[in-house]
Parts: sequence; C-alpha cells; structure tokens
Amino acid sequence: MIIKYSDEFNKSIKKLTDKIAIKRLLELVGKLENAKSLDEISNVEPVTNNPSIFRIRTGDFRLIVKYVSGSIEILLVEYLRRNEKTYKKYK
Repeated sequence: MIIKYSDEFNKSIKKLTDKIAIKRLLELVGKLENAKSLDEISNVEPVTNNPSIFRIRTGDFRLIVKYVSGSIEILLVEYLRRNEKTYKKYK
C-alpha cells in the first residue's frame, strides 16, 4: 500500500521517547506498507461515524490512519488515554 505521513504524525513521533513503543510503531508501519488491505493487519478498529478512519492498537498507543482507495495516510499517534472526543477531529 502507498503510505503518506501527516505533519501531525511526524510531530507526534518525534515527541516519543519510549524506544519499545517507537520500535512497535515502526514495525506496524512496515506491516502496513507490505499489506494489500487493512484486513491483513491485526487490532484494526473503525472510528465511529467515519468509515474511512481507523485506529490500530499497538501496546499503549493507537495509530490513527485514513484509508482511501488503496492508500493510507497516517494521521497521528495517540497514547492510551483518550475519551469520546479523541477521534471526533478526524472527519
């Protein structure tokens, strides 16, 4: 799949200091690059009220991705603490 990275994702990944989390996230991005569809990736959940936005869990982090016709834009890395407002900004 074609992977694009948002500016917000690049900023959030630079703030991470946990080396294990960084390693997990990079492995997940590698899996996304090699996958033909999101069905091949584990822990993928659609975001409520938005069929093109998904969250992928890895450890205490969530990778927020937008899937559009064979390409994925990685929007953000979110930490475990979240509430009902967390995913509303992605439409």
